[in-house]
Amino acid sequence: MLLDLVKKRRSIRKFTDEKVSDEEIRKIIEIALHAPTAKNQNPVRYIVIKDKERLKELSKYKKVGSAFLAGANVAIAVVTDTEIAPVTNHQDASIVATYLLLAAAEMGLGATWGNVTNAVNEEGRASQDVLKEFFKLDDKFNVECIIGIGHSAEEKSEKIPFDYDENVFEDLDAVK
Repeated sequence: MLLDLVKKRRSIRKFTDEKVSDEEIRKIIEIALHAPTAKNQNPVRYIVIKDKERLKELSKYKKVGSAFLAGANVAIAVVTDTEIAPVTNHQDASIVATYLLLAAAEMGLGATWGNVTNAVNEEGRASQDVLKEFFKLDDKFNVECIIGIGHSAEEKSEKIPFDYDENVFEDLDAVK
């Protein structure tokens, strides 16, 4: 059941050295390729990084919150073509990222995502610019997030869901 999978998925930032197979990577991306996009435009592209040196370099794309990539076995950059979907590219990528994270959890792998929006690296450069240079991307592309994946080297406690009664309203005028 989907609820069981959602409960199982946790943000994993520590990984073992065990490899994620090419077949596993392909299955994860295949699942993401089924993610919906606005008007079925499909502006999302995927860049897979498996080289450990490139992962270490990638782990510095922003000042805080990307170091986990150095220990990941693989990273997937979720990239959008802003010419295809200039209005909905961020939303399309968000849905795709969720599919990627759930797919990894379904396969027993750990994963988490690193934000790019409004982030800067240690030198104060915009992470978006750093990543476009790293991946040699044209200006029309936007790196939306980086997802690190591997075999988990940490145990996480169960996530306590937000309170239903405090967060769900049946009438618009009920929101306070």
